[in-house]
Amino acid sequence: MLDTLRNRPAEMLMVLGLVSGSLSAAWGQSFTLAELQPLGMVFLLDPGALPIGFFYGAALGLGMAVAMRKRWAAIIVPVTTMYAWSAAVHTAIRLQRNTGDDAHLVAASLCAGAVGAGLTQLGCALFASDLRRPWRICLTCALGATAGMLFFMGERKIVDERLLYLIWQPAVAFCIGLWLPRNGHAA
Repeated sequence: MLDTLRNRPAEMLMVLGLVSGSLSAAWGQSFTLAELQPLGMVFLLDPGALPIGFFYGAALGLGMAVAMRKRWAAIIVPVTTMYAWSAAVHTAIRLQRNTGDDAHLVAASLCAGAVGAGLTQLGCALFASDLRRPWRICLTCALGATAGMLFFMGERKIVDERLLYLIWQPAVAFCIGLWLPRNGHAA
């Protein structure tokens, strides 16, 4: 079973991304426990935003640990993914500047999607050197930016805002998985 998953890293990460995206859409912003405030401070996030990054980080950590045969990925990738999520959130907030106009919201959506995707890939690149190639990072960032436009559409009520998680997370995970070697061995 594990060999089958290792031979299809892109598909495995996409499915894990879809699971995390579904969890994020269903319950991602419903946990507002005050007890999470200290953890939120570590990741520079409001406690309500923690579960989304946690779900996605856990999915990628598990996927990278299986795909690359490196157990530490199950611990380190979730942490780096949480910081990538935090950076994406802060990028969106800073670029939107609370003005609410379309130009700032489009910039926030594109840049936050790219920042989140690029930093997520760099976190995974700690365990897979093929993820460090600049053009591969650029492609993942472009995909993240494109899917990040769902933030704009969600804010403008064109689509359900939870669609961002259902599409962005598996799409970026799939793109990262495309660059992983099959069977967990570098070429």
